[in-house]
Amino acid sequence: MTSGFWSEWGTPILTVLAGILSSLPCTWLGCFLMLRRLSLMGDAISHAVLPGVVVAALATGQLFGWPVFAGAIAVGLITAFLTRSLTQLGHVPDDAGMGVVFTSLFALGVVLISQYASQIDLDPGCVLYGLIEFIPLDTVTWGGWEIPRAFLSLIPCLLLTALFLTLFWKELVLSSFDPELATAIGYSAEF
Repeated sequence: MTSGFWSEWGTPILTVLAGILSSLPCTWLGCFLMLRRLSLMGDAISHAVLPGVVVAALATGQLFGWPVFAGAIAVGLITAFLTRSLTQLGHVPDDAGMGVVFTSLFALGVVLISQYASQIDLDPGCVLYGLIEFIPLDTVTWGGWEIPRAFLSLIPCLLLTALFLTLFWKELVLSSFDPELATAIGYSAEF
């Protein structure tokens, strides 16, 4: 590669690579959500994590990094738990439970931003949709290479998802296609 090629095409290539790195884990796990008729769950969790992101950002003063990621994961798990609890205890369909939980948590996140986070640069549109075209502009040096900062979280996420699927492939397939059989042989299909 010549420097002329990279200076002209480097930014679009890094942007596409960031899109690939972020979409692969979602695609791999999304297949199992589709099989379980929970395709709305991905959308629900992506909206419902907003309060976790806001609280973590307010607590640490950072808009990115592991604390914000941990806040998002915590609220994502709470979303899944509340959705499942509402479905079982309230005897409502899965999609109705998801709709109630994720809209409520998303609304809570918007209220938290408007009430407590107005002094920091955190808006719901940026948190939910992001600006993938700006990823190549924020770089760090890693191993002598200049890489986008987002790759430091996208690559581990991809590797952890691949490891999870490798370790639990049999259980995921069995519980997705035949949850009764999975439960009968000792795997928790609900979990």
